[in-house]
Amino acid sequence: MDSYHLFLLLLGLYIAALIAIGLRSSRGQRSVEDFWLAGREIGAANIGLSAAASWLTASALLLATGLFLYIGVGSVWVWVFPNVAGLLIIAGIAKRVRRIPAMTQPELLEIRYHPIVRAPVAVAIAITMVLFAVTDFIGFKLVLATFFGVPPLYAVLLMAVAVSIYVSLGGFRAVVWTDAVQFLFLAGVAVGVAFLATRASVAGGITLAAASASLGSDWWNLFILGGVTGALVLQLALLPGWVAEQDPWQKIWASRDDRAARRGLILGAVLLAVVYLACLVAAVALRGIYPLPAGEIEAEMLYLTFIQESLPGGLVALFAIGFAAASMSCADTFATSGASCISRDIVQRHIRPQASMKEMLVINRALVIVMIAIAAAVALHVESIVEAVIIATVIGTTSYFFPIIGGLFWKRATRWGALAAVIVGGGTQIALISYEKLVLKAPLEAAFPDIAASGFLAEHGVLIGLSLSALVFVGVSLATARPEAARLAPFFEDVGREVYGDGALAADRTDPEYGKIARKIEEKVSGERAHLHLRLDLTPILADGGRIEERLDWSEFLGRLEAEHQAWHELTGKDTIYRLTQPDMLASVKMVRGDRLSIWLSAEPKREMIERQKDEIYLSYQEIQKTLLELGLSATPVG
Repeated sequence: MDSYHLFLLLLGLYIAALIAIGLRSSRGQRSVEDFWLAGREIGAANIGLSAAASWLTASALLLATGLFLYIGVGSVWVWVFPNVAGLLIIAGIAKRVRRIPAMTQPELLEIRYHPIVRAPVAVAIAITMVLFAVTDFIGFKLVLATFFGVPPLYAVLLMAVAVSIYVSLGGFRAVVWTDAVQFLFLAGVAVGVAFLATRASVAGGITLAAASASLGSDWWNLFILGGVTGALVLQLALLPGWVAEQDPWQKIWASRDDRAARRGLILGAVLLAVVYLACLVAAVALRGIYPLPAGEIEAEMLYLTFIQESLPGGLVALFAIGFAAASMSCADTFATSGASCISRDIVQRHIRPQASMKEMLVINRALVIVMIAIAAAVALHVESIVEAVIIATVIGTTSYFFPIIGGLFWKRATRWGALAAVIVGGGTQIALISYEKLVLKAPLEAAFPDIAASGFLAEHGVLIGLSLSALVFVGVSLATARPEAARLAPFFEDVGREVYGDGALAADRTDPEYGKIARKIEEKVSGERAHLHLRLDLTPILADGGRIEERLDWSEFLGRLEAEHQAWHELTGKDTIYRLTQPDMLASVKMVRGDRLSIWLSAEPKREMIERQKDEIYLSYQEIQKTLLELGLSATPVG
């Protein structure tokens, strides 16, 4: 069997395994939270493996190794360091992020500020995620064309169909579990190439130590790209984009608790560092085998050239599976992240707020397939969109980095400051890029060499956009009215205590109905928190000898409930309503529409607060039942 047919056999087995994971992950999916966040039950190991796999594209190994080959260790500031540091920084803010019961960054922005900020950011993130996914399709078709001469159409279709099936079936749980498998394949490729290249270099009479010594002092100069100042400027330009990227934030929300999120992201950073260390070793060894490449692209292609020229067909097929795993692990994450914004922040928030969970699950699956199809279609018509991805990233960074991070840490941040930052930061960046592409027809650095020497114009002048975004965010926030305490309470514990006090409740546990409710509450402890669920089935009541129509007007129901019971609040639209009586919003009772005639209540309290939250679910039931009776319906707890 030749290497191509062996690759097809291995790929078929690999895809079958991924689909099996998708099928298994689909079991027990009841809600959009199950689909997009795996029920918030993912442990640290899976978070770490998924975080590392999601940021290691098929081209990442080529890029990292190529930069080491062509520039030296100083290239870490361009790609490697922002990857690793980005995850570590996100791990540092994981506790603040996870305490907000959002599923997407735009939803978090609405909770913190106002609905006006949500939809524009959702569209921007979705576009960026699609562009990221396109690069993975391009990497996949490049590898298959280089190794086996596979036409681009077949390569793209193969990957699109495989990813669509297992992600649309299993949602985010399938993404996380398949990422774990895919990272092992990818890490195997990185370590394998480093080992084989070192062995080949030694066989040619050049040891790794000798190859290292021959590279010269510039190659080993950590600050070759503009000194310490140059490295700092690069991080100021690049790191905000990595930190503000949505997909690792969704892993935080999907984790079982704060500790799992933090440890998982730290693990992901360590795994990334290990893979990139293997790339460094491979680069040193390849310099002992091949002459210095003429350019960066030629340096990147040496990775594939070595595999193709030096390895037997069986190993080529196995390594190609590793590259396929890398492509799929990133594409599935980006497609899921982008689709969640369209589904959660556009469709469910504005178009179908009364949709049942069954309807939303169908919409979720369809949107995942649509996102993958769009990315695949774009990938068929372009050879490289790295520049487009960079442009989309810097526009997104200048638009919403400060509103998101500032909203987590600064109480004085207002919705008008956030909106101004989005408009001014993003608008400035669009103007700079337009000036580059349409007027200068050259990078900004070429037109302004004196300024460029400072690094201030790096990455399409992103530092200009970021600076203006920060200035208007702070200035407009200080110039406008302070935000409502209710919007600050979920983000700042001291404000939460001022608004809700100690969260004491007065539930009569001797009431026979209390026992009936408590017995029907599903309880599942996961890490430091518990997941409490109660399903209420609705039935019409008799009126004047006849039955009330079997329907629930969701908007009317919510309006009456909020008017009669002040604890209920719509912070993210009519699809989800919270009973806010304590500083911990994640523990608060949350109500969503289940099926056509059912309501679902849930809460995620800390272990020591489980009984307190059962009290609140009981009180929530009483208030819901009272409002439903006014509408001719009655709620029955179902176990």
